[in-house]
Amino acid sequence: MRGAPTTLMVGQRTDDAPHERRVAGVALDRERLLALSAPAMEDLHRQLDSPGITVLLADSAGGVLRAIGAQGGTLPAGARPPATPQANARAPAAADTTFPVSPAAPALPPGQLGIAVPILPPTGALLGFLDADAAPVEWLGHANALLHTAACIIEHRLIETEPQGFLLLRFHRYASVLGTPLEALVLFDAEGAVMLANHTARALLAPCAFSAGGAAACFATQWCGIVGYAALGLRQPFVLRDRRGGGFSAQASLRRHAS
Repeated sequence: MRGAPTTLMVGQRTDDAPHERRVAGVALDRERLLALSAPAMEDLHRQLDSPGITVLLADSAGGVLRAIGAQGGTLPAGARPPATPQANARAPAAADTTFPVSPAAPALPPGQLGIAVPILPPTGALLGFLDADAAPVEWLGHANALLHTAACIIEHRLIETEPQGFLLLRFHRYASVLGTPLEALVLFDAEGAVMLANHTARALLAPCAFSAGGAAACFATQWCGIVGYAALGLRQPFVLRDRRGGGFSAQASLRRHAS
């Protein structure tokens, strides 16, 4: 078993200006990102269960915001986890996103690898890990699944607790998934424009111009109907029709300041 992991907060700003990132029309506050991601990061590090693993949270430019694990005490402020051909050659199918490379960043030692997945792209964050022990390829499928689950949990918490927005829509092909981190979750403004959408929503609605066109681009169910369901406060899922002839089980709720 591993000893207690080292936790380091890096990339701190030196001025007093608030640090925010724009994500699909919503300002993603860094302090909220760090607070809500901490439990999932710590749980991911525990489940990966390797002394050579470092779990990392980075901003969209690759600057490390938080690191937990073997290299947590050695990463300098604003460090960028480097990516090299050796890092991705071990399991290209498992690597959704490679860490951005800084010209000043040192190369990874041969055999070391890193995998990252996005959180609320395109300008949200990256969650990933570096493995100093170069684990076997067979292990990476399991590690990649754990990484995706942790990213889903973080996205879910960020959207559920976002103070802005007008309507929160939950949907999935299977009603039993509603209310879990596996559901599709989208935050809309009052006109039906997408403010935030999690990975599952982006995947289910990938064929349509979801982010650009809002609710009207993907759903045959009219926006006023979705708002009506939300206003009723029904716990029973309703049928949400897409524009490809399919349907989802869905629940909608108005944010407190909108009701």
